[in-house]
Amino acid sequence: MLCFGVNLSGIDLRNGKKVDIKVEKSKTLVAFFLSSTCPCSQASFDYLNKIQQKYPGHQFIGLNSNKQTSKKLAMEYYQRFEIEFPIILDKELTYANKFQALKTPHVFVKVNGQIVFQGGATDRRDPSKASNFYLDNALTALKENTPIKIINAKTLGCYIRR
Repeated sequence: MLCFGVNLSGIDLRNGKKVDIKVEKSKTLVAFFLSSTCPCSQASFDYLNKIQQKYPGHQFIGLNSNKQTSKKLAMEYYQRFEIEFPIILDKELTYANKFQALKTPHVFVKVNGQIVFQGGATDRRDPSKASNFYLDNALTALKENTPIKIINAKTLGCYIRR
């Protein structure tokens, strides 16, 4: 599992630049596994941007984990959207395997070295049609220092191609 003080390194698919992101112990890590070939991932971009804006003290990172998608195609895809958090290319599935991510989008929230929530961000493939907002609820509970009611939500979307 990913530890604090470790960097997530790779190419940010939004701009093609190399990034090293230090996982900070003082911040809640919110990691999104996304895919440039999954319509469910694309449907989540606006929702995930809004969540990042709502919780500015957290560390948001996207990971594109898919062995079959080329860096060039993934970059062309993500550059078409306004995504406000870095999306790191994880072609070798290093991060997907460490987190044991299954589908896209698959979200993990990590606090003080522990996964406190994982699964789908909402109960629908398209968050605009959702009635349960699992990620938002988990982050609100953390903010209010109350227990997270649902810590493992069903992940909807496309399987990560290994």
